[in-house]
Amino acid sequence: MSTYQQSAIGRHEHHMKTWYRSFLLIFSAFAVSGGIVMGFLTSKTSPNSQPLVMAAIFLSFGIYLFALATRSRVVIDGYRIEIRGAFTDHYADTNEIEGYRTISSRNGKYTQFYLTGGRRPITLSVLFDKDEAFDAWIGKVPDLDKRDRDKILEKISQQEDLGSTPQERLGALSQAKIYSIFARVIALAAAVAASYGIPFLYLPFSIALALVPVALAVLMHRAPLLYTVFKRKDDPRAELLYVLIVSSFGLLIRARGIHFVSLQSVGVVIALITVAYIAAFYHSFFESALPARTFFALLLFAAIYSYGAVAVADAVGDASTPTRYVVHVVGKHYTTGRSRSYYLDLEPWGPVTQSNNLGVSRSIYDKASPGDQICLELSPGRLNAAWYTQVPCFASPIDSAQ
Repeated sequence: MSTYQQSAIGRHEHHMKTWYRSFLLIFSAFAVSGGIVMGFLTSKTSPNSQPLVMAAIFLSFGIYLFALATRSRVVIDGYRIEIRGAFTDHYADTNEIEGYRTISSRNGKYTQFYLTGGRRPITLSVLFDKDEAFDAWIGKVPDLDKRDRDKILEKISQQEDLGSTPQERLGALSQAKIYSIFARVIALAAAVAASYGIPFLYLPFSIALALVPVALAVLMHRAPLLYTVFKRKDDPRAELLYVLIVSSFGLLIRARGIHFVSLQSVGVVIALITVAYIAAFYHSFFESALPARTFFALLLFAAIYSYGAVAVADAVGDASTPTRYVVHVVGKHYTTGRSRSYYLDLEPWGPVTQSNNLGVSRSIYDKASPGDQICLELSPGRLNAAWYTQVPCFASPIDSAQ
C-alpha cells in the first residue's frame, strides 16, 4: 500500500489558523455583548423598533462569527474532502473533482475545486492550517492552472510561424513579454503627455492613447498564444491588461474639465465604441476563472475609454470660438464613495435650461458660497456635441482660490 493510500485511510481535520480564529472570537464577543446591551437598554427606554432591529443584527453577526470560528474546518477522510463553514457543509470525493484553481481577488486568495456534472464549485480559504496529509490528498487532484499553462506552452512550441525550432518559438513568448512592458511605458508616457505636456501636443498624444487598445486588439488576434488580458495565475502569456487600464484612465484624465451639455448627442457613439471594445477582447471572458467579474471589469474599462475618447475627439484642440457665460452658484454638495467628489449647484444658463451642477476641486468648493459667480465657456465641438469648461473670471472670489 502506498504512503498516500495509508494516509488517505485516516481522518485528518484542519482548523482555521489560530490568529484568525482568535480574531473572529474577539469580534464575536464584542458583537454579541453589544447586541445584548443595546437590546436591553432599548427595551427599557425606547418603544421604537429600529434600535431593536439593530441589536438583533449585531447579535446575529456575533453568532455567525462565533460559529465560523468554532465550526469551520477541512476534513480529509480517505479520498473525501469536507469543507465546513459557519452553517454549511460541502463535500466531494476525488473522483468527483475535475480539478482545482488558485484564485486571487480583492477578497483574498483561495482555492476553488471544480466538480463533475456541473455541480457548483467548492471554495477553500487559505486561512486553514494544512499539513502533509492535505498536501498528499491535493497532490492527486489535477491542477487546472498548471494543466492550462502546459497546454499553452505546448501549443506555442508547435506553432511553426513563431520560429523554426521549439526553443525559438518559446523565445517568442519571452519577446512578447518584453513588448508588453514596452507598451505599458508607451501608454503611460502618452497619458502623461496628453494631460500635462506641451498644450499643442495634447491632441496628438490623445490620439495615440486612443489607438492603444486598437493596436492591442490586433496584436491579440494575430498572436493569441502570446498575449492575453485578465490572465490566470499560471498563464505564461504576456499580460496586456495594465496597458488597457492606462489607456482608459489616461483618456478619462485628459477629458477632465470637459462637460457635455447633453450626453444624448454622443451617447450612441459611446455605446457603439463600448460594444466594439468588449467584442475586441471577448476571449478574456471564456479564459477567465471568474467570467462574470471579468465581464464587468472590462465593461468598466470600455465605458471609461469610450467616454474619454469621444470627449477628446470632440473637445481637445477644438478651434471654434467659445461663448462665455457668467453663472451664479445657488448651492453646493458633495458625494462620498471610494473618494469624495465636490459639486457646485448652478442656476440655469445658456442652453442648460434646468438647475445643474459642476464638479470642482476641494479648494474651490470650500471657497464657494451661494450667490458667487463662475465663468463657463461653451463650444460647439468637432462632433457637434456642445461642451463647456470652467474658466477664470479673474474678479471672482472663487477663482482666487485656484
